[in-house]
Amino acid sequence: MNKKKILVVDDDKTNRKLLKTILSMQGGYEVIEAENGSEALDKLSPDIGIVFLDILMPLLDGMQFLKIIKNEKKEYANIPIIVLTTDDTKKQEALQKGADEVVIKPINPMEILEKAASYL
Repeated sequence: MNKKKILVVDDDKTNRKLLKTILSMQGGYEVIEAENGSEALDKLSPDIGIVFLDILMPLLDGMQFLKIIKNEKKEYANIPIIVLTTDDTKKQEALQKGADEVVIKPINPMEILEKAASYL
């Protein structure tokens, strides 16, 4: 059986490494990393099962990424997107732009695994 693929998008290398460790080592998922929304768009493919997305990033931030996915890249519009942010005030905007859920950092490993399992 193929491992389910998860795209982790965060400009902070430490956050990406933490998420990758949680999801691959504990969850058994294949994790693909991107450091901004632009790179994430390049790495998107139909076999991505879920996206964990930071909001504040250079080049193309999380809100812009959501807008592009929902309006221009409709072939990917059904991929669940979980936004990770430290800014609680961004939660409503992210949901309105198409995020499926918003998780406030710091991340809880069990919560991340539960979110991934609920969508995959």
